[in-house]
Amino acid sequence: MPGLRSRFSDLLKRVVSAVFLVLAVVLLMWWGDLPFLVGMTVIIIAGLWEYYSVLREHGRPAAAFLALPVGAALPVISFFLKKTPQDLSPLLAVLLGFLALTFLYFIVRPEGGLAAEGAALTLLGVVLVSMTLSHFVLMLRLDGEISWTAPFTVIVMVWVYDAVAYFAGSAFGRHKMSPHVSPNKSWEGLAAGTAAAFVAAYLLKVAVSRPWLDYPTAFILAAIVVVAAPLGDLSESLIKRELQVKDMSDLIPGHGGVLDRFDSMLFTAVASYYFLRLIIRS
Repeated sequence: MPGLRSRFSDLLKRVVSAVFLVLAVVLLMWWGDLPFLVGMTVIIIAGLWEYYSVLREHGRPAAAFLALPVGAALPVISFFLKKTPQDLSPLLAVLLGFLALTFLYFIVRPEGGLAAEGAALTLLGVVLVSMTLSHFVLMLRLDGEISWTAPFTVIVMVWVYDAVAYFAGSAFGRHKMSPHVSPNKSWEGLAAGTAAAFVAAYLLKVAVSRPWLDYPTAFILAAIVVVAAPLGDLSESLIKRELQVKDMSDLIPGHGGVLDRFDSMLFTAVASYYFLRLIIRS
């Protein structure tokens, strides 16, 4: 019974935290574009802080003092790319400048050693966390009339997939997707999450009711989610397995860290943005 009580307590924490996060993000979107930008920037900074803190704790080289301001700048730059179609060259210019600056730091730093690894890990954090999640900010410019509809649709779809996949995998998961990377991820959870994502796509088409969100578009978005969400999840798990940590932090009760909660969003944001950009602006 103590084990069952502990499991129920963990589950309750996870549910309460998830509900709070969903409501917070949805309220930020409905409040306005600027509050949503602030919220996404805070999430990105928190995720970067977790990533570089874990690297530091395990003796891995990384220039966090360079990465954090650049990572915070990317969503802000994305916010001001208002011209249609969006010209993403400023983001590319910042990333390439950051790459050069990172190598310069590892060239001149007095301690030397592990320069290539340090430069690669530094760049990885900014690209994996900030560049990917900044695509939610870019989505604000896709629907010229109601800006929040595109990021709202994708975020809700991912969270529905994530929640159902987690609960179904916990209850019925027997066949592991990638036991050497993430022993808790199962094919049964993926199947349940896939079904839930397509149901969510159907309901979101009706609820959002925008011309660009017809049933084919909604179902293609669901297909993107069921491929990109587990890829992001497993990618973050791969980093944690390499560093031999269970969670990136304990910031969110029941979930671990910000990256543990938003890992499914990473590649989903990117793939969904470019698909919707093609569909909405074609």
